Amino acid sequence: MPAVRDAGALLKVIERLHSLKDVDIILENILHEARNFVRADAGTLYQLKDNQLYFAFIENDTLFNRGERENNKYLYTTRCIPANTKSIAGFVAETGQSLLIDDVYALPKDVSFEFNPEFDKKSNYRTRSILAVPLKDTEGKTLGVIQLINALDEKGKAVPFSQQDRLFISYFAQHAAMALEKAEFAKEMILRLVEISQLRDPHESRLHAQRVGEYSAAIFDAFGARMGTPLVQRNRGKEALRLAALLHDIGKVGLDSELLSKGDEFSEDDKETMVWHTIFGARLFSRRSSVWDRVAFEVTLSHHERWDGNGYPGHIENVFSDTLKPGPGKTGKEIPLSGRIVAIADVFDALVSPRTYKDPWDEESAFLYVKSKAGKQFDPELVDVFLSIKDTIVSILKNTR
Repeated sequence: MPAVRDAGALLKVIERLHSLKDVDIILENILHEARNFVRADAGTLYQLKDNQLYFAFIENDTLFNRGERENNKYLYTTRCIPANTKSIAGFVAETGQSLLIDDVYALPKDVSFEFNPEFDKKSNYRTRSILAVPLKDTEGKTLGVIQLINALDEKGKAVPFSQQDRLFISYFAQHAAMALEKAEFAKEMILRLVEISQLRDPHESRLHAQRVGEYSAAIFDAFGARMGTPLVQRNRGKEALRLAALLHDIGKVGLDSELLSKGDEFSEDDKETMVWHTIFGARLFSRRSSVWDRVAFEVTLSHHERWDGNGYPGHIENVFSDTLKPGPGKTGKEIPLSGRIVAIADVFDALVSPRTYKDPWDEESAFLYVKSKAGKQFDPELVDVFLSIKDTIVSILKNTR
């Protein structure tokens, strides 16, 4: 990990951050880029919610595989510490001041905060130097804390962070917060579209859409890791798919609300009409001028296709034609990867969610159902990936109810 402490390099890092659109990918990159820039061995990114600091992302080159990260955030986002002056990160969140500490085991006696050595004891790690900086939005509200641990010299020995490090990371944090604000605004606008869809379909909900997005991103990431896809490439695809999956059923705004309120009691005519929500949804992404537009087109159009060819809308020459007719269902890998992933995520969440016409299934029964449909309704390889990350899927479900 080369040391790149100069203003030109910092501006390039900030430029990359502003090019991202997904909140989770931005959060992940905030920590990674900050660590990279000051050559820190480890770090934690906290998000501030309801006066608690929640662990958003954790990296540690000594304890985790170098170049990778503990990026399965849903497995530890329930951990939190109070945002008060008793802890290092809490002090930074509460006061809005950055902290530069040369050795956490030799803190001055007159400070209000303490270092908790519990993690060091459990992991046999030795925390020495810490640089902790607040993330503040344009109105001065604290969004979270970047905490960097153990600056490394050229020989890999832990040394103190410098005042220049503090200056650079504080400037970086300002721009990181701006990138987060923009991404949060964009995500909120997408979720407002979901809420518009909910006005038509009482079974559609903001939380369902969010979970489908998170499941889909997790499946994509695990599949990419299995296939040996580089982390940067996985992140780019995960970013686009998470946002696109939020709008998987947006085409329902073009259907009659009376039809949608029937739940699963559809006549044959109703079923033929329901096919059109995939076409209406795809038509919203006619320009396809960005990766996100292209993936959103694929997801909205193909998330009801089936591996065995019995799905819909099937082969269509031109979705924008006034005289189109749904064709024979697509089969196997004719269905875009994004559609095959969202198909699993959508059905699983529908099963475990309460509906006016049914009680929610327990998670294990829903997993067994998905498994039973491998090679029929779903891509069998993706089902295997999905089942391999059951802990993550359950954590997403519990964190977004």
